[in-house]
Amino acid sequence: MLETRILEVFAHSGLSRIDFANKIGISNAVMSHISSGRNKASTDLILNILNNFPDISTDWLLLGQGEMLRSRAGRIDKQLVSELSEHVAQLKATQVSGLEKIRALEAQIQSLNK
Repeated sequence: MLETRILEVFAHSGLSRIDFANKIGISNAVMSHISSGRNKASTDLILNILNNFPDISTDWLLLGQGEMLRSRAGRIDKQLVSELSEHVAQLKATQVSGLEKIRALEAQIQSLNK
């Protein structure tokens, strides 16, 4: 049942009920109604969950098929990309600095050989 899976997303989120409701654009009362089975999830609610929790599998949420979380291979980890980009920039800076030191040492060697 879709509403049960929404509650699983809520449990997985680690957020309070109020914070989760706010994040997906509903009131705490609507969240309570979904929990009790009184209300059904709207299309907008489903889209908000998928937009705010990109790790959640669309097939799992809508159809109950597969695993709740998308595989790591199937998603882009923005934080990882950012960290790797920063690391590459640091390596480039170190490389440039290292080349400058090598050139300075080579110049000193040449001046000593004269």
